[in-house]
Amino acid sequence: MARFELNMLIKAPVERVFDVFTTLDRLADRHEDIVEIERVTEGPIGPGTIFNETRSVFGREFTSTMEFSEFTPDNHWVISSKSGGFLYRFAFDLQPEAEGTRLILQTTSKPLNPIAFLLGLASPILMRVARSAGKRDIEKLAKVAEEGDQPVADEQPSFED
Repeated sequence: MARFELNMLIKAPVERVFDVFTTLDRLADRHEDIVEIERVTEGPIGPGTIFNETRSVFGREFTSTMEFSEFTPDNHWVISSKSGGFLYRFAFDLQPEAEGTRLILQTTSKPLNPIAFLLGLASPILMRVARSAGKRDIEKLAKVAEEGDQPVADEQPSFED
């Protein structure tokens, strides 16, 4: 099993960080690499909520089905996904601090079949790429939490006469 951890101080309250990272309907507006989020299950977000995330990677679109497997508001959530023969687990923890919120992301990948196991032998390289992508994701969403939502790039400001 391959794993890595990211740890970042976000200068925003816990509630704001939690909202930015878990409000599925706004993720595509808040992160330019996320093309679309499609809710598969209805109702409030919680354990068992399933969604499809379509993301642009190196100019190509990839869709992954993801599930909230754990969910404690303003504190902790886990998103799990099976893709390419691996089980991925993204565990997020929020800790209040005087300067804002400490976000800790623990990511693990576990091969589910022999081919994935062989691919897993290259995990040090793959995990460096995944760590870099995860860091970029957190930085983009942290900026939204700290600075607020910005207009989408193709939206034009409206002016009043």
